[in-house]
Amino acid sequence: MGAERTLFVFLDESGDMIFSDKGSDHFVLSAVYTEAPCHSSAGLQDLKYELLAAGSRDLEFHATENSKGTRRRVADQIRGLSNIKVHTLWIDKHYTAPKLQDPVALFSLFGRAMGKWIASVVATNHDQVVMVFDSVLTGRQQDGFKSAVKPELKQLSVPFRLVFHPVKSDLNGQIADYFSWAWFRHIERGDPEPRSSLAGIPWTEFHLFRNGHTRYWKK
Repeated sequence: MGAERTLFVFLDESGDMIFSDKGSDHFVLSAVYTEAPCHSSAGLQDLKYELLAAGSRDLEFHATENSKGTRRRVADQIRGLSNIKVHTLWIDKHYTAPKLQDPVALFSLFGRAMGKWIASVVATNHDQVVMVFDSVLTGRQQDGFKSAVKPELKQLSVPFRLVFHPVKSDLNGQIADYFSWAWFRHIERGDPEPRSSLAGIPWTEFHLFRNGHTRYWKK
């Protein structure tokens, strides 16, 4: 009997789920998927110890908070990884229907869409998929998310496990953070540099509201 094949999917978001003048125009969820999470985490762990030895306090790789120099070092390290691929889902929030203008409802939309894409495109030969989300939702919201998403994922061709784990505690989650931030900067600010700094990693993207015609809110 062969070894079980597990696909690990690490997810992190960029933008916010606020539908007011203070909110972002876009919301992004990126998935870094791999069968060998230890390989990619080891690469960033090496960089973390290099920075620690150099006296840096920039030791959690969160793109919005890291210095420009640290972001450059992290991007260089990520570009050298051969074990990861990335898929990004995103929306223009102005096309979000009122029933989805809620953190649980909106995040559930993303969770279901990402799970279906992973199952149909990537995990056709895997025995299970472990999806690791950042703790963007509160405990009660996480329960609501799982209740909304699990029934649909159970109908797919591969078993799924859903886990919430703070991105600051997982280096693969921090890699996902960098991809989400890069795509967010690209569509929110028209800034191509973060995206180009990660060039070379297989990376696909999809706009969930690409066919939207009704703008439900304005800044």
